[in-house]
Amino acid sequence: MDNTKMKNALIIAGAVAACACIGVGVGCYYGGVAAGELNAPNITSYVSTDSTIYSSTAEVVDAVAKSVVEIRTESVTTSWGQQYIVSGAGSGVIVGHDDGDKYYVITNNHVVTGASNITVTLRSDESGATAASYPATLVAADEAGDIAVVAIEEQHTLNVAQWGNSDTLRIGDDLIAIGNPLGSLGGTVTKGILSAKGRSIAVDDYTMTLLQTDTAINPGNSGGGLFNMRGELIGVVNAKTSDEEVEGICFAISGNIAKGIFDDLVRYKVVQGRVDLGIKVAVGTTDGATSTVYVTDASSAVGEFKQYDKIASINGRDITTLLSYNDAIASLTPGDEAEIIVYRGSLVSSGFGRYTVQFEKSPTAFTAVARQKSA
Repeated sequence: MDNTKMKNALIIAGAVAACACIGVGVGCYYGGVAAGELNAPNITSYVSTDSTIYSSTAEVVDAVAKSVVEIRTESVTTSWGQQYIVSGAGSGVIVGHDDGDKYYVITNNHVVTGASNITVTLRSDESGATAASYPATLVAADEAGDIAVVAIEEQHTLNVAQWGNSDTLRIGDDLIAIGNPLGSLGGTVTKGILSAKGRSIAVDDYTMTLLQTDTAINPGNSGGGLFNMRGELIGVVNAKTSDEEVEGICFAISGNIAKGIFDDLVRYKVVQGRVDLGIKVAVGTTDGATSTVYVTDASSAVGEFKQYDKIASINGRDITTLLSYNDAIASLTPGDEAEIIVYRGSLVSSGFGRYTVQFEKSPTAFTAVARQKSA
């Protein structure tokens, strides 16, 4: 097969955009306010014990499908002085509830990012009755892990998915995906197997470690559940490979990773261990062709960063793309000292949304102590 067509083929599975309590489980909760917590509520989620292996896909679907929801979003964008409402759609899974009427839904960050309105719709039953929909609020999101948590309120009991242990998965295990492909086919069920574990994949500007499956995944499936034959949630769907010569290569965030991010987001509003240098960066070119990462805002910088600094390296890693920058940041933990080399830049001219920066020829080196990213 000609592999030249494969480059840049990995796409996010998810948000379709257009302009205009189950099983056998143990309830696990946390509460109170520890150091760094933001008035965390008591949230109950369900972790697998010795649940039964179902004998058929239909039995799994009967047990878990009502925990999977449709997510619709609206965001406002401005183009040429005009504002437009852009709608999007994806999927999510109900994975927890508090002591009151609030239920927590896990989905992908890319499904809800930038949304001004989020609506969650439950799975409709076979009677044809209209499915219940709820306005949702964003609890917190993590771009690097592509996980977001939204909350809805409902007085009646809703189905909550049971977490499984994704580390115990074996290559060839049967897997079932449930989601909202194309943004209009909510509750769609597809089945496949686990093709590989621990795939290191570049998804947009981040390197992620994902489960690989041949389960059919389509736009709109993002944020949906990947279940095993015990009816346990062992993955959150987020990406697929799209190419005319490729089929059956799809990816999901492992359940253990997703649950860890979920726990941190509802407790701290941010993932613990994520590093922040206090700068905002963007990608530009120095000669119309060579990619470079430069600082757009250094007002909260850790270290000696200045606006328009071109970042040459972090701890010896060459920085030329957002992916390389994010990989370098991901290698740090709070309190680590990073060796930074930059080329100082100054604004020469600007206008019509474009500007020119002139960089010094000699590098500037300094150290910066990485800090825990704040909410």
